[in-house]
Amino acid sequence: MLAPDDEAHYRFQPAVCCFENETTMQQVRGGIAKPGRKGGSGIMVLKVFAAGLVFALAPLFVSEVRADATLPSGCADRMKGQRLTLVVPNAAGGGFDIYARSLAPELERIGGVTVRVSNMPGGGGKAALLRVANAPSDDYAVLIDNAGDIVAELLEDPSLGKTPQDFRALGIVQVEPEAWVGRPDLNLMDPDAGPLVAAVSSVEANLGTVGLPAMATGHTVRLVAGYAGSGDQFAAVLRGETDFTSKAKGTALRAMKSGDLKVLLVLSDGPDPMLPDVPWLAGEGGLVAHLTAGLPEAERAERQKIAQLAVSLSSGARILMNSAAVPDDVQVCLNAIFDAALVSPDFRDAAQAQGRDVTPIGAQEAERIFENKLEAYSRAAPLLDEVATQLRP
Repeated sequence: MLAPDDEAHYRFQPAVCCFENETTMQQVRGGIAKPGRKGGSGIMVLKVFAAGLVFALAPLFVSEVRADATLPSGCADRMKGQRLTLVVPNAAGGGFDIYARSLAPELERIGGVTVRVSNMPGGGGKAALLRVANAPSDDYAVLIDNAGDIVAELLEDPSLGKTPQDFRALGIVQVEPEAWVGRPDLNLMDPDAGPLVAAVSSVEANLGTVGLPAMATGHTVRLVAGYAGSGDQFAAVLRGETDFTSKAKGTALRAMKSGDLKVLLVLSDGPDPMLPDVPWLAGEGGLVAHLTAGLPEAERAERQKIAQLAVSLSSGARILMNSAAVPDDVQVCLNAIFDAALVSPDFRDAAQAQGRDVTPIGAQEAERIFENKLEAYSRAAPLLDEVATQLRP
């Protein structure tokens, strides 16, 4: 656990805001002020009861890549021998790394490119993001990361000097909900559970996966930033440093096999067929409905709106993105290469052999999903601005 002088405590006051339809992505500005840091860690405390929250969510459309994808004329010659780097924001051996290394041989076979995998776990994913954004012209770098994390980092950390418009979506390898996984003795159905401590990589990347759910349920949560990846975060829970972390559902399921960790909550708006006994966040019968029973109807409705926003922002899309500076003719070829590689049976088999499911989505639909994430964040901008204001000294 951090020493007392390592901790920066913040308690959110009631947030009052409205989301108007004319809110645009360009209006999402500013950054989340960092809590006090020492040794790369920071803590943020969440206890929010929001009022007057009105927003509309863009739907999340998911469709599979067509299996008959072929390369456009000229792409074989244009891409032959070109260098392509798959940039992973975590250490070797994790989920993103497995997907990248399973995909690499198919990219080489289909596109005639030379592929290498580069692991860059520094900065809670920011090092990998900047590596792709600043890639030299002769190195086509592609980031594989969670779409929500990318959006959060770009919109909440202006020091990066990058915007979502600096990137393009190439495809998605898998989509699944986020889940909280932690100590087996925790019961989130208990309104008095807590205060809870969450292990996270960065504050910005977990506003939607931890912050908003905590706002909706009313639980007090402290975010401890600086844990590099899933392994570090699970270890922090097992050592008793933290109570839980938030991960993609598949990662959470694998973590609970040891019996030392438990899936506490699925960030969805209905029961999960693979976890029928685990509470879900939003909607009828969900955790928020349970914890707000007996409250005034208006407050219950507002909490549900926050929960639905959290579901939208946290839905895990493992997306492939490259720099928008890539020439258009090369981008067309890359889209076709990734479309074909993502539906390759060899890629699917290689990933599944290591316990990773594949739900391939092509470049066009991946771009739509990324835009939906941006739209949700733009509609959440007033609430996030309120949070940022209260975090600043």
